[in-house]
Amino acid sequence: MRYNLTNFALIFSIFFCGYGLPFTGVAEDLKKESKQLIGIFKVVDGSSLSFDGKIYKLYGAQGPASHQKCKKGALPWLCGAAAKKFLLQKTDGLVLRCGLREATVVQCFLKGRDLSLVIIRAGWAVATIESKAHKKAEDYARKKGLGLWPKK
Repeated sequence: MRYNLTNFALIFSIFFCGYGLPFTGVAEDLKKESKQLIGIFKVVDGSSLSFDGKIYKLYGAQGPASHQKCKKGALPWLCGAAAKKFLLQKTDGLVLRCGLREATVVQCFLKGRDLSLVIIRAGWAVATIESKAHKKAEDYARKKGLGLWPKK
């Protein structure tokens, strides 16, 4: 009787341990989907960051390119440089926690705050996604005449 129980236990464990093998790939896929980039990023422009030699766009925000000029009334000004300076001041030397949304798109958090919302609310970027938070941040900047938005 003991022999049969031992054999049964051995067969049972081989069968069920082997059964779990196909599911290990699912866990690995989930880890890949939620890849985190954590570290000090370099600012490329008003809505782009560089990390480990690769450039990433901030999710939900579009700022001007570094060299871009805007007009206030009839006068051109370097809005791209100003947007880059703002993002640099916010992130310089600080550790960001960024979740990879797409191959080159990240959603970054600085001290628990979504960095895209920070730059949109300050007026240095526009919202590129339909979310209440992004729309509210852009509306606030427009009404206050912040960053890229001329005061009325």
